[in-house]
Amino acid sequence: MPTWRLAGAALLVVVVVGLVHLVDVPEHLRRAQGWMEGLGAWGPIAFIAIYVATTLLAGPGLPFTLVSPALFGPWAAFVIMVVASTVSASSAFLIARYLARGAVARRLEGNERFARVNRLLDQHAWIIIPFVRVVPVPFALNNYGFGLTSISFRRYLLLSEVGMIPMNAVLVLGAGWVIGIVSGPLAALAAVAAVIVVAVAFAGRRTWRQSAAPPRKS
Repeated sequence: MPTWRLAGAALLVVVVVGLVHLVDVPEHLRRAQGWMEGLGAWGPIAFIAIYVATTLLAGPGLPFTLVSPALFGPWAAFVIMVVASTVSASSAFLIARYLARGAVARRLEGNERFARVNRLLDQHAWIIIPFVRVVPVPFALNNYGFGLTSISFRRYLLLSEVGMIPMNAVLVLGAGWVIGIVSGPLAALAAVAAVIVVAVAFAGRRTWRQSAAPPRKS
């Protein structure tokens, strides 16, 4: 891994630790739990709506995923996050394809990463789409970008779930394990999901690197 990436990761850890000390996280969680409980059956719907609105505006979705098991419990949180990420991914794709194609195309013009993904879709969509779901790249940018490609909505959504379902399992159940509400079979499920995520990341990374390699001379 390049030195600048290691430095960036270290800086991120320092910032997160600092924020945890500066912000009373348990108190904010208690307030959020109280608000969700007060909403009753509307709580998960409100949570999904806020997540979708935030991610469509290119805001971070990870904090929602990590706090969800504390708010709803591990099983419910996993289902809620799968629904939320699916709705967000679907909405951005359809917005880019049918409502704001020109604006999204201008935003992505000259983006080499997106151009490379687009070139790979014809032959490698089966791994590239799951791959971008399990690596730390902008969620919203990918979702809007895929709407500009020739891939069908149905295929896009099915392949997205291949990455999003195990990734949500790892994050939700992993966060639940950290706070002590996940153990036994659920922890084993998280481990299985982690293996799937690693396999997808490895296969996708290999395809990504091969696409950048110069063609062999005959």
